[in-house]
Amino acid sequence: MKSKTLAACVLAAASLSTASFAVQAGDTPQETVQPSNINTRDLKEGDRAPDILMREESAVSDWKKRGLKQPEADSQWARVGDKFVLLKTTNGTILEITPVKK
Repeated sequence: MKSKTLAACVLAAASLSTASFAVQAGDTPQETVQPSNINTRDLKEGDRAPDILMREESAVSDWKKRGLKQPEADSQWARVGDKFVLLKTTNGTILEITPVKK
């Protein structure tokens, strides 16, 4: 009698665990994701910048007014907290990091 009860419990547990896998597999991923704030990891020259910094809307357009050098072709300045980051927009490589002048 105990073995039948044990077998029934194991069968019920197994069916519940496979049911949850089926539900997870059927879920479709969201098509849009809200970007978090810039990665909390420390960025340094030579690192790959987060994608959000390579977007045109992240570019610092008044770089000259801010005392920054002119970005070369396929590069732009972006602000990350209290620093300006010069990066290659083609591959996201950080070329230079400069503190914001107060």
